[in-house]
Amino acid sequence: MPAPAESSHQHIFVDTADGLQAIADALAVAPWVAVDTESNSMFVYREQVCLIQLNVAGQRFVIDPLAIGVKSDETPSEALALLRPGFARTDRPLWVHGGEYDVAVMGRDFKIVLGGIFDTQQAASLLGHEKTGYGSLVEAFCDVKLSKAYATYDWATRPLDPKALAYAIDDIVYLPVIAEHLVLAVREAGIEDEVRIGNETVANQRWNSSFDPDRMWRIRDIDNAGPDSLRALARLYRWRDAAAAEDDIPPGRMVNDEILKWMARHRPTTMEALAVSRLKPRILDRHGKSALEAIAAAVDDDIPVRPVSPVVLRECFEREDRLKRWRREESETRSKVDGRPVPFQLVLPARALEYLKLHGGDDLEAVPQLGPARIARYGETLQKLCLG
Repeated sequence: MPAPAESSHQHIFVDTADGLQAIADALAVAPWVAVDTESNSMFVYREQVCLIQLNVAGQRFVIDPLAIGVKSDETPSEALALLRPGFARTDRPLWVHGGEYDVAVMGRDFKIVLGGIFDTQQAASLLGHEKTGYGSLVEAFCDVKLSKAYATYDWATRPLDPKALAYAIDDIVYLPVIAEHLVLAVREAGIEDEVRIGNETVANQRWNSSFDPDRMWRIRDIDNAGPDSLRALARLYRWRDAAAAEDDIPPGRMVNDEILKWMARHRPTTMEALAVSRLKPRILDRHGKSALEAIAAAVDDDIPVRPVSPVVLRECFEREDRLKRWRREESETRSKVDGRPVPFQLVLPARALEYLKLHGGDDLEAVPQLGPARIARYGETLQKLCLG
């Protein structure tokens, strides 16, 4: 497939339910489909899919789900139900790039399942490409340098900036060319099974965005916080989420983690003292009082305790060390023999290593993301390594 001309942004823009029938008809018979989505996750508390770009065997469509009827709550919309059968087909490739998010949000917002997935980022990574971003692959395979000007664009903006729309369409203009190159490379490298497993991992993504107070423990340097700071931080972490939901702003953009830690460490008691934290004036005016109340209430709380990880025996860590050393050596050996980079995850994916670390290698077919090809090639070695 030749690289598209730069002028190939022609498309059908669908912003009414009447326009969906043509897309459904095209999806029903297309030998391949390329899909991408744009959301407004950087600008709102609960993001929505704002655009769906489709390249259906050369026909390009852009769907505006905000105009057609996507819901703002957590209930999947029926607005695109007509497209579900075409998207769910497994008898043709559906090309995505870094498709975990696309799969998750299409399921969340529209109850749409993407069948037949081939993820070009997964393939490029397993083939050992040093740069696997979409722009890097377009440059490598199509000799086109894409602009990054709209990487942080608010896709809920209406009317859309025409240049932003062209930027979004680029994501499905070049994707089929990249996919065809990578399909051939995967076949030549003999890693079809490994890539299949990677694609299945992408296809099985599900959305999980409910607020979890235990995510507080992911904040950088939290282990350095004292008991009083931890009490305040736990309260402030919940305060930030509630305030962000009220104002419809992503929590991290409302108050970043560094400011949150400052508030927990210094525990101000007045609005003047709180202002030193560099909270945005609007946030200070709207939510400063409730922040002070959260800090004051934390005094009587129990000291938060980090969730306990499952007990891991010393023999598990020793097994992990053996597996990692072997994986590194095997990667280096195969790279020399094959004359191309063989990344660690092609030899042994992280989830497979973690399972073998904890459970050993008695039942290799139960090991996630291992697959028949790796079992045939490494099964005996892995079982020996697990036994030590």
